[in-house]
Amino acid sequence: MPDVQLGYVELGGDVYLTYRIPDDRHVIHAPLSGVAEVTLGPEQYSLARNRAVVFGPAARPSMRVNAGCRMLVLQIRQAALEVMLSKRVKDGIVATPLQFERLMDFRGHAGSWFRGWLFMVQELDTPGSLLEDPRHARRSELLIMDTLLDVQPHNYARALDERFEATAGQAWADPRWATFPRYLREAVEIIERNPEEDHKTKTLAARVSISPRMLQIAFKDYLGTTPGRFHRDVRLERVREALLEASAGSVTVDRIARSFGFNHYGYFGGVYREKYGESPRIALRTSPEPTSIPHQRSGTADRDDERTRRR
Repeated sequence: MPDVQLGYVELGGDVYLTYRIPDDRHVIHAPLSGVAEVTLGPEQYSLARNRAVVFGPAARPSMRVNAGCRMLVLQIRQAALEVMLSKRVKDGIVATPLQFERLMDFRGHAGSWFRGWLFMVQELDTPGSLLEDPRHARRSELLIMDTLLDVQPHNYARALDERFEATAGQAWADPRWATFPRYLREAVEIIERNPEEDHKTKTLAARVSISPRMLQIAFKDYLGTTPGRFHRDVRLERVREALLEASAGSVTVDRIARSFGFNHYGYFGGVYREKYGESPRIALRTSPEPTSIPHQRSGTADRDDERTRRR
């Protein structure tokens, strides 16, 4: 992969080394086991599982690694990251070099990103992996870079937040969601924009350029659910809103449910009662009465509703 290089180091004994980061790279060291003590000027860090260190271009760190330490190493081209960044900041201008915070904690949101990195390493060691296809390898490479900008604090993080706040849809008005990965925000916006469509996890993942597995992990880590359940809940919310706003007698529950993609009334009724603790017909009956309904129309609606109840 031209912009991202993946490495793995396993040492048989205690080692002390001093080295220089390339002028055009950001380098991340993440122990899988064991301990590493890192020094960079006056800064000192103790690394173990769930903690990594991010070095910027031309840094000169020293590292003491204990026997049995296994470590992943990731190198990313500075220019590639800044191109990615320029697409996401206002006016597309990256005036000063990108700088990340030094310490990275995988117990927070960065954990999802790290699992994506680990998945790539495992896939590259698997014969017949999809990453052998340059197109899919490139997608994975772009994903690693783009989501790194979301999960690790850096000197452009506020600019990204402001850009997000200026363009976010109503579904993402809550500021606590601003730290979610780009692909997760896009997936949620796709679902909320057109909940009536049949959004399978596989097709949704393809639309946001991510693997189905990574999309499932992101939904679980950030939203505590699955893509399918999230989609279902959005549909249920839209149905309930429509029922409460509808004029009783002017429309049927079944018609509203179908308009949001629930084509099997028995299934819809069950999940609706599970979520709201009542039959959907109750919401429709308690909605505002119409000011004027022609008798013929009312009779037709009553017959439609009767057919709905018998299903």
